[in-house]
Amino acid sequence: MIQKANSRLRIFPCSLFLLVIQVFSASAATPLIVVTNTPPFGTFGNLEGYVRNVNPATNSVAVFIFVAGGWYSKPYCASQLTTIQSNGSWSADITTVPSDTNATEIAAVVVPSNYSAPCGNGTNSLVIPADALAEAYVIRTNPAVRQLKFSGYTWSLKSSGSSTDGPGPNYFTDSTNNSWVDSLGYLHLKITYTNGEWLCPEIINNRSLGYGQYRFSVNSPVSVLGSNVVLGMFTWSDDAAYNDREIDIEQSRWEYSYGPSDVEDYAISPYNYGQVLNFSLPVTVTNSTHSFTWQSTNVAYQSLNGRYVSPPAATNILATWNCAIGVPPAGGEQVHINLWLENGTPPQGNQPVELVMTNFTYVPLGPPPIVQWQGWQYANASFQAKMTCVPEWHYVIQSSSDLVNWTDVQTVIPTDTTYQFIVPAATAAGSGSTSDGTGGTGAAGGTGTATNTAVPTACFFRIVTLD
Repeated sequence: MIQKANSRLRIFPCSLFLLVIQVFSASAATPLIVVTNTPPFGTFGNLEGYVRNVNPATNSVAVFIFVAGGWYSKPYCASQLTTIQSNGSWSADITTVPSDTNATEIAAVVVPSNYSAPCGNGTNSLVIPADALAEAYVIRTNPAVRQLKFSGYTWSLKSSGSSTDGPGPNYFTDSTNNSWVDSLGYLHLKITYTNGEWLCPEIINNRSLGYGQYRFSVNSPVSVLGSNVVLGMFTWSDDAAYNDREIDIEQSRWEYSYGPSDVEDYAISPYNYGQVLNFSLPVTVTNSTHSFTWQSTNVAYQSLNGRYVSPPAATNILATWNCAIGVPPAGGEQVHINLWLENGTPPQGNQPVELVMTNFTYVPLGPPPIVQWQGWQYANASFQAKMTCVPEWHYVIQSSSDLVNWTDVQTVIPTDTTYQFIVPAATAAGSGSTSDGTGGTGAAGGTGTATNTAVPTACFFRIVTLD
């Protein structure tokens, strides 16, 4: 759904108009840490970033990397803290030994300069310091891992090779026969029988998103799962702290453990009393949307018949639940979507099972944020502008020749507080093709995922924030 608030129009000399939509002002007192440069997986280099609303004279940055199943302080145990410069920037060497280049997760934490916690030297969990002012987590993906694009994000595909892995246990594969995105942008997950084994798919979002609302749109009825196939939609961290930060939505018949009905469950690990809810789904449900809104004190779940609408019609609400027990803090978790076999046993009738998902959406907590322009220009047959934004919000840049009919020309999911968009010009409104790509770099090194369409050489522009 698109929401608009407090629009204002700005006129520029060359007849290019920019209409800025959505006004939100974050608290200036909230400490913030942003990572602007991460050495690619397998390379040496420094982790770099900046802080805001933090006193550099009394605070520092503690950096940790997760490699080979353990957390390590960087650059060294004897030098755990990185100095914050007077302008808020900081830089830390995170590859002091060759194995550091294979780190898959990085945490940067703003702490008081008298921080004196024990050095991380291979521990399997990283507990957030009680006196931390702000944290930032970065996921690094091995480029050798197969990936796909779905709903504006890049996802890695799980492969267990010749051995089994959880859940199940099962054999997981990265084959294009088991997970793919069709021409409509829909995700297909399929369990197949190959070379004497049942193979299951699992995709993992390459970003760590944190607190917010996670929405999953399913375009298949639970009945296609048979008796023992499970659709999982959840967060997970390989860091053992906080029970792997696992927050689950699952659909299955669970070998009819709860009767003949199609069953859905909400859960927060470790699944103690009060942390799991099971309920039946009507057989008439074929398209549905399932979500959880994760805050520091609770997780609110909701399942709807049909697509997501806020507020939903009462007749479309399938279930709601609020859990305030065992809620983990955000930090380094990733979204997973998988299709697997309970106990690893073959699917009903020994037949392949396929499920379709139309969309995944993440919306950060809080009201839609403001977008501000830092400058614009027309150069190299394209419109170019820098904007300030809030990471992980979905922005749509639209064009119009009459301020009535609007065309989407770029969808942006930024990873930093600044973003530079470049939209190629065209001779007619709406011409051009759409493709997935990587966004440009802003003043502070901000990047994001963008989808582009060419626009006319003279027109109006506006930014719309999606929620």
